[in-house]
Amino acid sequence: MKKRALAIFTAAALILSAAGCNQGGGAASEPPEVQEDGTVDLTGTSFTIWSPIYWTGKVAGFADNEAWQEMQERLGVTLTFQQPPAGQEVDQFNLMIAGDDLPDMISTGWVEDGLFVGGLDKYIDDGVIVPLNDLIEDYAPDYKKALETVVLPEERKNFYTDEGNLCGFYAISPYEEWCYNGLLYRQDWMDELGLENPKTFAEVENVLTQFRDQKGAKNPLCFPSNGIDGFSGMFLHAWDVGPGFYNDNGTVKYGPIQPGFKEYLTLMHDWYEKGLIDQDFATRDEESLKRLMTSGESGAVIHSADTVGAWMEGISTMMGGNYVSEDGTKEIQYRLKTYQKRPPFGFFITSACESPEAAAAFLNYGYTEEGYMLANYGIEGETYELTGDVYTYNGIDYPAIEYTDKMLNNPDYPVLDAIAKFKMHIGPFIRFEHEGNPAMNMTNAGIRQAWTEGAGTDLVLPPVTLTAEEGKEAARIQNQTSTYQDTAVLEFIMGKRDLSEFDQYVADMQQLGIDQVTAYYQAALERYNSRPS
Repeated sequence: MKKRALAIFTAAALILSAAGCNQGGGAASEPPEVQEDGTVDLTGTSFTIWSPIYWTGKVAGFADNEAWQEMQERLGVTLTFQQPPAGQEVDQFNLMIAGDDLPDMISTGWVEDGLFVGGLDKYIDDGVIVPLNDLIEDYAPDYKKALETVVLPEERKNFYTDEGNLCGFYAISPYEEWCYNGLLYRQDWMDELGLENPKTFAEVENVLTQFRDQKGAKNPLCFPSNGIDGFSGMFLHAWDVGPGFYNDNGTVKYGPIQPGFKEYLTLMHDWYEKGLIDQDFATRDEESLKRLMTSGESGAVIHSADTVGAWMEGISTMMGGNYVSEDGTKEIQYRLKTYQKRPPFGFFITSACESPEAAAAFLNYGYTEEGYMLANYGIEGETYELTGDVYTYNGIDYPAIEYTDKMLNNPDYPVLDAIAKFKMHIGPFIRFEHEGNPAMNMTNAGIRQAWTEGAGTDLVLPPVTLTAEEGKEAARIQNQTSTYQDTAVLEFIMGKRDLSEFDQYVADMQQLGIDQVTAYYQAALERYNSRPS
């Protein structure tokens, strides 16, 4: 019933052996032999993998994940995960690099932008990671095939650096994954109050006012702690401004210093003064937001549809908010955009690995049919069953599944924890987020699809890369601008600083060097546009 999704499929019991990779490096081993069927025997190999923790629920580490355990059994390898405490990823990464105490592989988890500052080419030049261009032909043929067949031609440049290096094994999506972040309202309250999905700012204000006055919501709208929704630019996009650096027809601009940003702050301050925005939004963490929504203290939130949907299970379904503007007719051109390369989910082979070839053969598994089924869905017969149907993307057929109660209705693991326990969810594999995310029920899927189709992406800056020199200087400047901006934005919204001082705020940001960072991103965009497709 399983369809061969890729032309070169590593056989159903892909076996690994040969020379091991061990932390600290050492003499290079002989490359493992590629067998006639395209597999590599690496039984007995051990790898160390440094990776941030991507979930902080009941299951926080990859070592406790059953899919990772099953992969080790199938492949005959032993994995040792090094996972820094949540919130310390960047510091621990920098200490690891500076101390030359490298594992065999580094995974970026969710936080790629905070790691590898200066671009991956720099880390090749510095001898930290190894390029994969010459490795994948023999040792990762399924990954190579996925890059050639699953990835659309216009998106292939995202997998390579400005210098043409392929550096990581990335999660590959056969499609643009639907937006997961936007404005959400409690559906039950909307229905009880007879409210339609708002399209204008005035209508949003009316909804929040009704939540406050009719439903007793003390803080009707949960708000991002820094005052800006960096994922979807919710509200801000109405002024054709992005929440950070954005692409205005080939010219890079920085949103929080544009005139439209003042209009945004003016509206948010007005709502804050009227008690429509959470009065303590600046101090809220994830658990606080969950409590506000589940207790009825709030009725709207800017967040992930899947996450909030899981929070509100048994309380209310959620309504996905429209992209709003002053008159409700504006064509919005900024939203969360995902690419086929899922950049936070990269795995990189380091120079400490005694056999990069062995590591490449190991990482190739997630692009075989057996590997991507395990990664996306868990173990057949335990967490899912095949239905006999297929779904097709880019002319490739993939097996369809149904999850079992072990995944969907587990008394010990709520669905968000089940994801972290029984499947990989993120990592080096072909990633079917729409089909493979058990937290995305039909309601959430509809919300996310509507968010994706409801706005364009002309203003979105593609995944450009700063050079080492640019990255170092940009990091220095942004340490100052971010601190100043975060404080100023909160003060403007809360009324501690009058909006008549906005021009001075912009001048201060420019004095701190934000225009120089914008110039770096302009140069990076031009290099990105020059990459071969």
